[in-house]
Amino acid sequence: LVANAARARLFERDPENKAMREVASFVHPQSRLKGQALEHDRPGRAQKGSTASTAFPPHTDPHQKEHAEFARELAQRLDELALAHRYPRLAIFASSPFLGELNAQLGAATRKLLQASVVLDLTAFDDGELEHRIDQALRATTTPEAAGAD
Repeated sequence: LVANAARARLFERDPENKAMREVASFVHPQSRLKGQALEHDRPGRAQKGSTASTAFPPHTDPHQKEHAEFARELAQRLDELALAHRYPRLAIFASSPFLGELNAQLGAATRKLLQASVVLDLTAFDDGELEHRIDQALRATTTPEAAGAD
């Protein structure tokens, strides 16, 4: 899976030639909207005396809410596929901090298949360059130096 907070692409490897093939694409346009366009409710208000009032900002940033919602949607789809045995292992490449939100939403079936979880936004690359960068990142995560580094 290659993802950021607004877009994700799911790939599988061909068992014969190991080439990547896109099997699903996800778009979450709400993540790109301006803050005011995301706010469905007005901020809470408190009355002070008879004339003054105070507006309270929302507890959670609207963009964070949308990012969390998209992470939940992706994790749910990955869990469905894992439970249906649609893939033997999974690598996730996502922007920071979206990767953390996505990892937090993954179910047990998906976590068992997780081979790599890499902070890297590759959503803008075309297929040839994307495959090259994924292979590079996977090699880097399996080296002894990468395994010991946090």
